[in-house]
Amino acid sequence: MLICDEVTSALDADSAISVMDLLTELSDGRGLSLVLVSHDVRLVCDRTDSLLVMSEGHVVESGPTARLFSSPSHPVTAALATGIPLSG
Repeated sequence: MLICDEVTSALDADSAISVMDLLTELSDGRGLSLVLVSHDVRLVCDRTDSLLVMSEGHVVESGPTARLFSSPSHPVTAALATGIPLSG
């Protein structure tokens, strides 16, 4: 298992994509699960099968990534899916 916590947070967009591509290649090549902790859901969404959304320390929604993006049931998930900055 490869766990990455905010691994792209201080990177420009092109570098972040390159790092994500490298992590995906590494996990696929070695048969590792990849756990991504990120506020940039749009960057990680096409590299995940499932998503867990937290707000204020609590899980507010979880499930298949495609379903959460197509029909989010929680306002935080909807905001993350559209890239709206969240306060707090």
